[in-house]
Amino acid sequence: MNLDSYSQELDRLYEFEIEKYVARCAELKKSGLKILRNSNGKHKVVPAGQSAGSEPKEFIYEKSDIKKNDVLFKIQKWFRTRVHNFIAVVNFIRELHAGQRNDK
Repeated sequence: MNLDSYSQELDRLYEFEIEKYVARCAELKKSGLKILRNSNGKHKVVPAGQSAGSEPKEFIYEKSDIKKNDVLFKIQKWFRTRVHNFIAVVNFIRELHAGQRNDK
């Protein structure tokens, strides 16, 4: 397949079959291709070694936008934030307690 057909395939998968789209993107990235997508959802596939200056400005590098919208990802991020906050509060209380013991 040529790069244009990859682009058309990704456009179709992105619109209608998002699960297959994610798997196909992973396959193409492993094969050494770079996937670009503009705000309209149109894709462009280029070789990964191509310089960044030759990419059209309307396309952006495909990052894991789908993962950011995933419910499980949001729950994991929420939980991680709460755990870090809890640990910070516990450490703060330990420091206060240690300071009070040293003052006596």
